[in-house]
Amino acid sequence: MDRVSIEKLPETKEIDGAKRWNEGRGEFAQISYLEDIGHVAVFELKRGYSRGSHFHKEKEEVFYVVSGRIRAVFMDVDTGKREGHVLEKGHRIRVRTGVAHIFYGVDDALVVEYSPQYYDKKDTHPVDFG
Repeated sequence: MDRVSIEKLPETKEIDGAKRWNEGRGEFAQISYLEDIGHVAVFELKRGYSRGSHFHKEKEEVFYVVSGRIRAVFMDVDTGKREGHVLEKGHRIRVRTGVAHIFYGVDDALVVEYSPQYYDKKDTHPVDFG
């Protein structure tokens, strides 16, 4: 789906840009690089539960999986095309406008969400994923 991009952040300190690395003190993840951010959130997703089931007309969202695994299902609201992915620690997902999304906890997971736009609850449009 061309309106969703998924990447595993590279594990290195040696490059500019989004990346992650482990050291004695623990992992460091630079999940955003040279991006304006108007909204930041962190959410926990327990195994067996879900979050999302909506899309936005104005807000693009980026998610970074800090820990655990989630199953993500995306649906282009214009075409109805669906795709699913299992995502884990280190994955960054960019969901553009007009893409419905729902996340299921495969394991207990911790996820950071950010967006260049401010959060506006009137721009959250529910979708029944069935």
